[in-house]
This record gives sequence, structure tokens and C-alpha cells, in this order.
Amino acid sequence: MTTKTKNRLCHGLAAAMLLCSLSACSSNEDTPEAAAVPSAQSVAALIADADNLSSLASALEKTGLASVFDGKASYTLLAPDDAAFATLGENGKDMIEGSDNAAIAALLKEHMLPGYVTLDDLAAAIDTSEDGSVTMTNLAGEALTFTRENEAIMVASPDGKQVALNKDALAGGQSIAIPVDGLLKQT
Repeated sequence: MTTKTKNRLCHGLAAAMLLCSLSACSSNEDTPEAAAVPSAQSVAALIADADNLSSLASALEKTGLASVFDGKASYTLLAPDDAAFATLGENGKDMIEGSDNAAIAALLKEHMLPGYVTLDDLAAAIDTSEDGSVTMTNLAGEALTFTRENEAIMVASPDGKQVALNKDALAGGQSIAIPVDGLLKQT
């Protein structure tokens, strides 16, 4: 294991431990989101019913990743809205409607984090960090960096692509989906 990999792993574990410990703290009125009350439905079912997440719902079903949210494990999905998928143009349409499930699954995994992380958790971790940022590793193994820009929580991919997290989280089962206004990587 390289030093860079060890450092990423340590940063990811430290961020996860910090977020877990912060989730037990009392609420703060200055947080960007009221705590989402988990639904009995899975996150995938909530996404399928949401008005602006139909492309994501199709992609989750097509790849079989929708079933991940039916299990006992917790995940946080940074959920690209329909406008985000539209930026892919014909490539995105072909990806969702075509037979290359691996490409769309890879894109979705770049937007998934292990564990149940709310905007409140992220805001608290950012506010208490020394440099105003928190790094977490997505299911694709890449480090995502969360920061605050005015009142908005932003997430950046390793290549610098940055998107804003929406305050209207969908909590269901053991997982949560936080809509984002873009894709973390253009394919």
C-alpha cells in the first residue's frame, strides 16, 4: 500500500469517525438542514417518486444499485438531479438507455458514500475542521472534499469538479439521498 493510499485511508477514516461522533451531538439552529425523518420506504423508492430525479431512478434500476438501498447497510447518495444528467447530452441518454451498465454504475458509485451522513453532520464537521473542509472516500475509492461556500455545502471531486448539495434530503430505510446540482465527473 502506497503512502498516498494510506493517507487517503486515514483521512477517510478520520472523517467518518468525526462524522459519527458529531451525529450524536445536540442539534444546532445554525445548521443548513432540519434533520430528515427516515421514511419506511427505501431511498431508491423515494428517488423514483421524486419529481426531479427520474434519470437517477432509471440509472439505479438499470444497474441494480437500487437494491443496495434495501439492505441493512447505510449509504449516502449524492443524488444528481435530472438537469445534471441532461448535461451529458446524447452520451448520458445512451448511457442510461443503452446496454453499458458498467459505465453508469461507475458514475453512480462516484456519488455514493458509505454510512448515513446528513447535511447537519457535514456542516458540523466542516465548521470544526482546522481548514474548513472534510474529506470522505466514495465507493469508487476517490476522495471527495466537502466545504462551505456561504450557507451552501459544496462537494468537489479529485479533478476539481464542484457541485452544491441541496437541502431537500430524502431519508429512507438505512440510507439518505442528498440531491446535488451537477455530476462530480463528466463522462
